[in-house]
Amino acid sequence: MGEPAFNHGIDARQLRDLSAPLVRHQRLDAPNWDRRTALLDGHMRVAELQPGMRLRLAEVRDRFGLTSRAELPAGLKIALVIDGAARVRYGTHEIFLGPGGNATGLVAALPRATTFARLGQAGGFERTLTLGLSPHWLARHGHSGLLQGAMPHLSQWTPSPGLLALAAQLFTPERLTRDDAAHHLQLSGFAMALAGEALAVARPPTPLPQRLEASHSAPVDRRLARLMALVDDGQARGATQDDLARRLGMSVSNLQRRFRAQQGESLGRFLRRHHLTLARDALTREGASVEAAAALAGYTRAPNFATAFKREFGLTPSECRAGASASA
Repeated sequence: MGEPAFNHGIDARQLRDLSAPLVRHQRLDAPNWDRRTALLDGHMRVAELQPGMRLRLAEVRDRFGLTSRAELPAGLKIALVIDGAARVRYGTHEIFLGPGGNATGLVAALPRATTFARLGQAGGFERTLTLGLSPHWLARHGHSGLLQGAMPHLSQWTPSPGLLALAAQLFTPERLTRDDAAHHLQLSGFAMALAGEALAVARPPTPLPQRLEASHSAPVDRRLARLMALVDDGQARGATQDDLARRLGMSVSNLQRRFRAQQGESLGRFLRRHHLTLARDALTREGASVEAAAALAGYTRAPNFATAFKREFGLTPSECRAGASASA
């Protein structure tokens, strides 16, 4: 479908107004942004199709590298990135969505309000649909079991070709700006099809042992939030886990244990994937050299970086860079 030529800017006020039905306590930050200029180019709309069912369509290009942090209410969030890429974080779980990322489709079951971040890249493009289903909507349709447990539960899936074709039809210029009863019906039909496929792959989470559920106290959440802020700001780059634990006022074993209890993976695995993703973005979007990307990921030796990169993404840094150049 390709990236469109944009002639419409979305400023902070418009973005907050559009996001208001979906999130709480939104914060917007971007490097070199003067807080007056539009943050995004393109189109975005939110439609409430049923009580407790909201669909968000976004076809945008990021001007500055926007980081948007907010709190998502409890419920089910279904994300579908049909073109471009989006790096998002639910709680402490970060994922790169898009045809070339970890997954094209994502279902996030949020038993309670959860922190969320969209981590943008200057010049980045995305064509995204996000469907939000409230706990009441899920209960009415017999899916309240998906919100069991204490922590967010994420499921990845590959949408069917038919669903992707329907999604692409919603992003024609006339349909992005259209607002009438017939279009509302079309959006409703697509939303039900999207929910049907996503709910088919979503599974209720395995109940956590009581001792782990009890460990998720407010102080733990605040410390992990501080950890993720260090990661977002780049202050965790090059820091060891011992360094991070000292900055958070914790022992490294306590930090690792608490992180795994909430995230379901080790802190070391999370940090390695995060920094390798930054390196991949630098290779594919900024044309960085392999040596510069290795340094960005915290590797001093290129062979070690290449080994870790291929293990994570299935191709070498050089192949990744060459593929991006060929498609430019």
